Amino acid sequence: MKRFVLVIALLILSTSFAFGNIDKVFIIPFSHLDIGFTKTQEEVSQEYVQMMDSLLQMMDVFPDFYFTIETFWQLEQWLETSPEPWKIQRLVQHIKEGRVELAGAYASMHTGFMNKLSLSETFNSSIKFSKENNFTITTVLMNDVPGYVQDLPDILSENDIPYFMSGINDKYAQVLQLPGSVDLFYWEGPNHGKTLTWVTKASYMEGLTFKSISSIESYVERLEEEGYPYDAVAILVAADNGGLEPGLVSYLNLTENPVFSELQIEFSTPSKFFKHMEEKYKDVIPVYRGDWSGFWESVKTGGPYSSSLVRWSQEILQGLTYSNMISTENPLYHTAMKNILLYCEHTAAPGAGWPGNYTLKQTSIFNEVVTEYALTAYNSVQEFIQKMVSNEVQSNKIYVLNLGNSEQKTLVRFWLDKWDPNIEVLLEFDGRRYIAYPFALASTDPWNQVNNGYEVYMKLPKGLSEITIKGIINDKQTNTTANSSIENVFYRITVKPDGTFDIFDKKLETWVAENVGRFEHAYTNSMQIREEEHPVVASYTLCENSQQKIMKVMLDNSPIIELDITLPVNEKKILFSYFIDQTKIPYIPYEDHSINYFLKIPVNSCGRFVYKGPDSIVKNPYEFPALRPDQIAVGGVVALESDALTVTMATRQAFMVGFDSTTNSFDFLLLRHYDEAATKDLGITRLENVEPGSPDVMAFSFFFTTSKEIDMEGAENFMKPPITLNKINAK
Repeated sequence: MKRFVLVIALLILSTSFAFGNIDKVFIIPFSHLDIGFTKTQEEVSQEYVQMMDSLLQMMDVFPDFYFTIETFWQLEQWLETSPEPWKIQRLVQHIKEGRVELAGAYASMHTGFMNKLSLSETFNSSIKFSKENNFTITTVLMNDVPGYVQDLPDILSENDIPYFMSGINDKYAQVLQLPGSVDLFYWEGPNHGKTLTWVTKASYMEGLTFKSISSIESYVERLEEEGYPYDAVAILVAADNGGLEPGLVSYLNLTENPVFSELQIEFSTPSKFFKHMEEKYKDVIPVYRGDWSGFWESVKTGGPYSSSLVRWSQEILQGLTYSNMISTENPLYHTAMKNILLYCEHTAAPGAGWPGNYTLKQTSIFNEVVTEYALTAYNSVQEFIQKMVSNEVQSNKIYVLNLGNSEQKTLVRFWLDKWDPNIEVLLEFDGRRYIAYPFALASTDPWNQVNNGYEVYMKLPKGLSEITIKGIINDKQTNTTANSSIENVFYRITVKPDGTFDIFDKKLETWVAENVGRFEHAYTNSMQIREEEHPVVASYTLCENSQQKIMKVMLDNSPIIELDITLPVNEKKILFSYFIDQTKIPYIPYEDHSINYFLKIPVNSCGRFVYKGPDSIVKNPYEFPALRPDQIAVGGVVALESDALTVTMATRQAFMVGFDSTTNSFDFLLLRHYDEAATKDLGITRLENVEPGSPDVMAFSFFFTTSKEIDMEGAENFMKPPITLNKINAK
């Protein structure tokens, strides 16, 4: 009976005038992936194994049902259980027939947190599986996330994926400023790669509200009133880890008891919808360019330790890969990249969990797993690096890996078994001799992996270098004084009693920045209300040697406990670091949710705020028709650019940056701190450890320089300092 009614409806549609402008509706069922959120990661994994088994059964029971596997992670969970070969073959057959579509992304990602390598790798698993089974990936789905980086169309184009579909979280519907509830457009990247893009502001769950043909007719009528210009529309039907149920319920509601309608309602896949639209409207679909990322990447600041591990890991892995120093077939590469992708997935960030979704134990398990993603990625990269040196190393050699800019001097840090702050180390490299001076840091981080050691400025080639230790110098050449100012031939810096500092550019004969280093905090439930931190200087210490000057400023009355400022003697750049003691952050009740710490860097010049994404510089943050957040996820480098003067900054641990035009300040979001969660079993209760293994003291390091243009080379050296490969014994 159902088929008879459908045939009659099709005959009528073929001979009668279409329903208004829209005469076809593509219903697209899938399950939206959150690796966590509803349950722990392992529990979600088990649910997708069951979903994939059930999918094969449902395709036989309902021959007109279509389904899209939103992400490769969902399929991967099933494949890792070693299903019977006939089941895999059956699934592939459904894909080739067009009844099932495998979308191309590993998961829905925080693309602003990624670099080019990890963003490109997001699509490799699905592409590899498709090639092994002789079908093609044509569509990427990323849902829930309210925006994406401008490099995404280029990377999709490089991977021969023509279509991109997104149902953004409906709470962020206002982000997209294009007219209407749904939008179809070509999105073009900086390198002119294009992807045909469909975005619905009502979210990936929009189809749950359509329980009858008449409700869809009302929706179509509303779209036509809004001026929707095409003859077909897609409706996404999914729920968070909802499995097959949302799509099957929709299928039964709309097909089991059909009524006459001039609309052709078809259960389908994204690529079938896109092909229809492209065939009919290719020449009239508008083209948009630009970046619209950054609204959700800020949740990663809840894990300042783990996020820094991942940021370092993906940058080093990219450097190794692009320098052909590691193969993408290497098991360590695979392990590191898989865990980087898992951390970059939009659910993955240490925190308090969604209210009422988790028990306290589940919250702890989720946070442990997320932190483990970061640690596994970091340790895998470290393991590969350490294997670059033979076990039979010479005790008077230092082995250093340099992935930064080889045209500039860079700071090499290494350690000896016995650290002595009263000695210096004589080194030899490439026929020249250098003196390495002792240093001590308040904490370690991925870019500075030792507290106490020795440092030296050297010009190193890219790749692996061997430096010889020639001896120890007992006649220490470092001078230490108490001073509140520091200068070299380029800059003079004066630190004030409240811990802020002013920067005078000697060449320009002007103060290029004043009151640098104002800290503010805001509670997550009231982010627009900021309060100033009021640290006070407890002591100043200035250390000078032939290579650099370092001022250590100890601070009281705040979780910000130390400021270190470094001026290389012969280079126009300023390096400074803040150290935050997380144990000194006031206890935050759940009614405030969590606390966020911001660092303001005011500058005295005007210009255009630009920032680096995964692969390109964003010159106009407002080019794409979307709202922009106060802080945007950046690839380490930001600048205030003008013809007269450009200020370049780079940031290691921090990655959320904005520009406050009212104070002419770079505005860095450093970290978000949680103390309580709203659990399913205990109500509001204390979280003992949001980020397992995180050190009490966190470092946040910055690069600052003034010049005619953006100093990408200096920033690159700061972002990729040399890595000492092995501990050594000094003779």
